[in-house]
Amino acid sequence: MKILEVKILDLIIIGALLILSFLPLGIFMVVKGDKKSGDIIINIDNKIVKKVPLNQSSESITYQIDFNNNTGYIEVKDGKVRMLEMSKEICPNSICSDTGWIDKIYQSIVCLPNNIIVTIEGVEEEAIDAQSF
Repeated sequence: MKILEVKILDLIIIGALLILSFLPLGIFMVVKGDKKSGDIIINIDNKIVKKVPLNQSSESITYQIDFNNNTGYIEVKDGKVRMLEMSKEICPNSICSDTGWIDKIYQSIVCLPNNIIVTIEGVEEEAIDAQSF
């Protein structure tokens, strides 16, 4: 039986092919992760209760959310949004406020005990695709 020898150039070629195979995924994540102008959508019990513009200025703006006889707050600053911490009686685990700032279209903040979902709805730029030709 013949044993194949692996040379240094073979390893370099294999490594380069592996890196090139993941390159499209990396490009997709960078391009899709760009900040876009858009709106913040606040859903409570699967109903849109508030739609506010994503503020790009460095000034902080706080919005009040009323739900189930309780009140919560979201903060918008520098094109990012976060949910401010609520009392332990309203949100026992505070996972929604621990999520921190979100600024990309595919990110969301979820508060399960209160059925609140905060998402960013972005304005996508039109791109040339296969059907354009």
